[in-house]
Amino acid sequence: MDKPVYIIGHKNPDTDSICAALAYAALKRELGHNAIACRAGEINRETQYVLDYFNQAAPLLLPDLHTRVKDLLHDNNATITPDVPLREAWLLMRAQGSKALAVVDKAGHLLGLVTGGDLADKYLVDLGEQDLDDLHVTVANVLTTLSGCLIVGAPQAELKGKVVIGAMQSKTLEQFLAPNCVVIVGDREDGQLAALEAGASCLIITGGMEVSSKVDALAKARGTIVVSVPMDTFAAARLILTSIPVGSMMRTTNLVVFQEDDLLDEVRKVMLETRFRNYPVVDEQNRVVGGIARYNLLAESKHKVILVDHNEFGQAIEGIDEAQILEVVDHHRVGGIQTGEPILFRNEPLGSTCTLIAKAYFEHDLTPTASIAGIMCAAILSDTAIFKSPTSTQTDRAIAQRLAELAGIDPVPFGTAMFQATSSLSGRTPAEILLADYKEFAVGELRMGVGQINIMGADEVAKLKPELLQEMEQQRRKEGVDSVLLMVTDLLSEATNLLIAAPEPAEFAKVFKVEVIDNAAYLPGVLSRKKQIVPPLVKYFSA
Repeated sequence: MDKPVYIIGHKNPDTDSICAALAYAALKRELGHNAIACRAGEINRETQYVLDYFNQAAPLLLPDLHTRVKDLLHDNNATITPDVPLREAWLLMRAQGSKALAVVDKAGHLLGLVTGGDLADKYLVDLGEQDLDDLHVTVANVLTTLSGCLIVGAPQAELKGKVVIGAMQSKTLEQFLAPNCVVIVGDREDGQLAALEAGASCLIITGGMEVSSKVDALAKARGTIVVSVPMDTFAAARLILTSIPVGSMMRTTNLVVFQEDDLLDEVRKVMLETRFRNYPVVDEQNRVVGGIARYNLLAESKHKVILVDHNEFGQAIEGIDEAQILEVVDHHRVGGIQTGEPILFRNEPLGSTCTLIAKAYFEHDLTPTASIAGIMCAAILSDTAIFKSPTSTQTDRAIAQRLAELAGIDPVPFGTAMFQATSSLSGRTPAEILLADYKEFAVGELRMGVGQINIMGADEVAKLKPELLQEMEQQRRKEGVDSVLLMVTDLLSEATNLLIAAPEPAEFAKVFKVEVIDNAAYLPGVLSRKKQIVPPLVKYFSA
């Protein structure tokens, strides 16, 4: 399947942001794309009311868009256990085109690492003496590696001592034999008997031959293992050294291991400081989930993203600068977004992003489901304050009515019920109120945060004002912005109480041409942040 496209709204998402992501992802899937609706923050009360009413699950919560190790994992997740022979490990590496294998226990926990270079070193250097002591070579491994069959002995037994090739007359062979040695010999009974008399621990009979009854009886009497293998003596001598289990030679110290959630920037630094080509990747329980190699960094694949209901990096999810932006669908001012290539940028002066998305459905001759139509209608009602906001257009009204018919609701009564059910400030912390719908804007050389909360009646505002202003000042200092404003918008009186946290609150009296008393300004007829708050701020502070 193609890499997914994440469709996501702004931080501290409102109803329009969440519903736009859900609806546009559904449309994209209808058009054959692998689209996933996402969110960059928690769901507020109003949005949850809408999702519950129309039986829609919340979008996937993304903490950020930074590229992590798990985004670049190998397609295969090949691992081996410590008892696997070297030859089997090498064949697996070759089949999968990998340079290293993680060695794990039965539960998948990382024990060590074996690389192609390790196998070559072990075969060409360490095994020059052909001595199997302390290498834990089992009969079972020999049978697997040499495709042999067991004539005498037990498969779990371990082989010890030197490996001797019995390709000489028995008298000469006796000079090279020692107790517990492993003798590779053909169908020569005299050589086989000489090895048994000398105390060999194992006979490997080449050419697929059987042994005589005399050899069989003596082997059983002395407890000597006898194995028959189909290849010739030369091939058997070469391959027996690859029957060593990887657990005897895997690297267990100085391993460089990454967690699947490690940021790629940090991984890149570590790789530059180390010499390895391949690195295992583990989860929180130290279970191997894959591997990452140096070449993966060259093929780094950015997250594909479509932004809805915003187009400013200051409002976007963390890590947006590392993502590939494919589209923007928005109804706000254009705030300086930059991309590396041309993209589809749909921006219209409408009351809601969901109006634009509904238009896209109809332009493709597609009809949204009742639940998708319902959440888009609710988003339009929310963003236009039930068509009272100056941002509301006739297009918003017409689209909302069409969506309401598909969803089986009456738009104005539904919008009223939605605001009544979710507008109370009681039981909400100052932080929840401020951040429920909070956006940052670049205004000239200044950065400003503007939050908005809709209420039905202004009785609760006065007693919460000191706590709200304290929270706003903390937010201002924490985020390093110049000012933080909170619009407490009363939909009944169609007015906004604007709370101000700034070094010079009185300066905002000049912006809105009203009095500022105790860090607050009353703005009759003001309902829209986009059209009635941000433009005066930009005009004044950019001058």
